[in-house]
Amino acid sequence: MKILKKGVYYILALLLLTVSFSCEEDDDFRIIEGLDFVVATLNVEGTETGVLPSTAIPDGRIVYTVDFGDPNSDADVFQTSGPMVTYEYPLETATYMITVTAVLPGRDDVSISKEHTVIFIEETDPDPVPATGIVGTWRLAPEAGALGVGPGQGDVSWWSNSSDDVATRDCLFDDEYVIGADGSFQNVMGDQTWLEPWQGTDPEACGTPVFPHDGSSSGTYTFGGGELTIDGQGSFMGLAKVVNGLELGAADTVPDSRTYQAVLSDNDTVLTLQIQVAGDGWWSFKFVKDAPAAPAPIEGTWKLAPEAGALAVGPGQGDASWWSNSSDDVATRACLFDDEYVFNSDGSFQNVLGAQTWVEPWQGAAAEECGSPVFPHDGTASATYDYNASAGTLTIDGAGAFLGLAKVVNGAEIASPADAASSITYIADLSDDGNTLILDIQVAGDGWWRFKMAKQVPPSNPLVGTWRLAPEAGALGVGPGLNDVSWWSNSSDDVATRACLFDDDYVFNADGSFQNVLGADTWLEPWQGAAAEECGAPIFPHDGTASATYDYNEGAGTITIDGTGAFLGLAKVVNGAELTSPGSAPSSITYIANLVDSNTLELDIEIADGGYWSFKLVKQ
Repeated sequence: MKILKKGVYYILALLLLTVSFSCEEDDDFRIIEGLDFVVATLNVEGTETGVLPSTAIPDGRIVYTVDFGDPNSDADVFQTSGPMVTYEYPLETATYMITVTAVLPGRDDVSISKEHTVIFIEETDPDPVPATGIVGTWRLAPEAGALGVGPGQGDVSWWSNSSDDVATRDCLFDDEYVIGADGSFQNVMGDQTWLEPWQGTDPEACGTPVFPHDGSSSGTYTFGGGELTIDGQGSFMGLAKVVNGLELGAADTVPDSRTYQAVLSDNDTVLTLQIQVAGDGWWSFKFVKDAPAAPAPIEGTWKLAPEAGALAVGPGQGDASWWSNSSDDVATRACLFDDEYVFNSDGSFQNVLGAQTWVEPWQGAAAEECGSPVFPHDGTASATYDYNASAGTLTIDGAGAFLGLAKVVNGAEIASPADAASSITYIADLSDDGNTLILDIQVAGDGWWRFKMAKQVPPSNPLVGTWRLAPEAGALGVGPGLNDVSWWSNSSDDVATRACLFDDDYVFNADGSFQNVLGADTWLEPWQGAAAEECGAPIFPHDGTASATYDYNEGAGTITIDGTGAFLGLAKVVNGAELTSPGSAPSSITYIANLVDSNTLELDIEIADGGYWSFKLVKQ
């Protein structure tokens, strides 16, 4: 049952489908037949509307034009290659005709329209939401039984997750459920979450979140009386399919609200939710408030130390008198010394061997040599690790997973890949700085192997973070030479009059990806279709939808942004020109970069005839 309270807005959407297309030739229509789009309300006011277009057979060449049908706006038309586009209607009750047109080169356009009615009720004197212990970011508890179902409340005898599922379903266990002090609720899933056949994934597996359970819903919540109610179509806790009275199927309508029986622990760190689905069926979920534990000291990527004696064997612990590698072996056995041993934060472990590793006759090789990894010691093992600092041990669980040499196990050197142990325990000594790990393991009799590992510490990237134009005069300017802004530069007043530009975010992520985060408004110019230079809705492809990366070459003093529509400073400024049309956006732009200090970045770029634009960015 939808729980309604003072201050909540009511939304009524009436969809009237009309289809028109300029040519009825079967061959032309079939290319983009099945054109459809989903209309979704994305905020509690009911004014922010999202449109997600699609065709029966996806084609990356198709460009969709979305006209939100607002007769009083010249900024309600957008282009997209597939992602959702959004528009915020006026704060009033009105009916609009939304039209989506699909354009495919060499084919006639196809259009489809739907009538969308919004009833807007303005909130007055909203009830304050008390700050309670439930406020915070929650995740499923990383343990067996965190979610389960059975024939009664609190009974999970039908099914519950195992401890192994915490690793195999890590895309579910890292999902965040954010409960705000302002009454807001948000699902934060990242790139992947757990999908099931009713969502189009068979068998169950990690995959890209599926609308509307993809975190795009801006939800609200109420908590009290032993109940937690989540309002917002697509907002949920635990599993998307679990709603009051049933488990969703592909054809079911997603409800606007879900109510859970809720118990919050005395210290406000554990939240248990239960919900009845059908008959006597009840789902149970256990959540913990997000307080990440300190990372394990061995967490990260390790390799054999590139030095003589990095691996050795002898008749006693630490005795290398039988054999140890030479410094020359670091090169001749490079396929061994580049192997990676990866300890992940979720407790999983991986051997990352690449195309080649060191193989020996017991694995079928003609001699000791570089060769393709041999199963099960080929990095395919599903493995975990346990580091016990007080006991000084490191245990690797998973048949085929190992450290140092594949043949070395507790009590023996194996003679066949089929003899791979399911678990290996090493005596472990971690250096004080956490960057060197000495491993010892007894094989047979008095024989002991020793491995010296070095932690791989990636170089810090000073760009990582969010940057904006410096809120000052001269933050952007242009002139007839490098660092010369005599033609034009912004004034201090422009910081306010062009606030929609100065609040744009340029985000450099640690994984090498780049984002323009522009919000609802940015600075537009006539070359983008604006009547004059003014604030307005971002124009595709310079609207933040670009899938982009960056490369910072500190030695060369350059930053390259790759991704059509991605940019720094001003969208029109590219190498050798100023754009005259959004359709002319290049796939890459390179800027001269001077990192003045950790918080100040100066950029220059030549446009034409000796003209240079300059931008000053500051880290947020």
